[in-house]
Amino acid sequence: MEAVSRRLELLKLEGIGLTQKEIVKQISQKMSCSERSVYNDLECRSSWQPLLQGLSKPDDLLLKIVNRYEEIYRQASRRMLTSQNALVQIAALNTMLKANSLMFDTAVLPQLMARLKNLEDKVKKGVFVP
Repeated sequence: MEAVSRRLELLKLEGIGLTQKEIVKQISQKMSCSERSVYNDLECRSSWQPLLQGLSKPDDLLLKIVNRYEEIYRQASRRMLTSQNALVQIAALNTMLKANSLMFDTAVLPQLMARLKNLEDKVKKGVFVP
């Protein structure tokens, strides 16, 4: 469980923009572990990060991302409807617009990738007609 906690903290600190050196220092102090343990986590993250974050299936990842965009949209909508401040309402509308755009992009991504793969297959066969 210590490794899981350490790795979750690593992802959190990386997500807020800390450098690798800062991450190693903070985690080794907070978790009372060696800096080498944290550096090892960073070096082998390709083996544990997908499992820890549930990213092993691309379709599941897309659903997770769409769910996050939907939640961002809901929270922005709430702020837009409940705030009396015009600037907050404009910012909320802007966030809602961006969330909608990103949801659309995410929704069409699988179709776009399938079309791209189809074109790549045609090129490999030498049957490419634009």
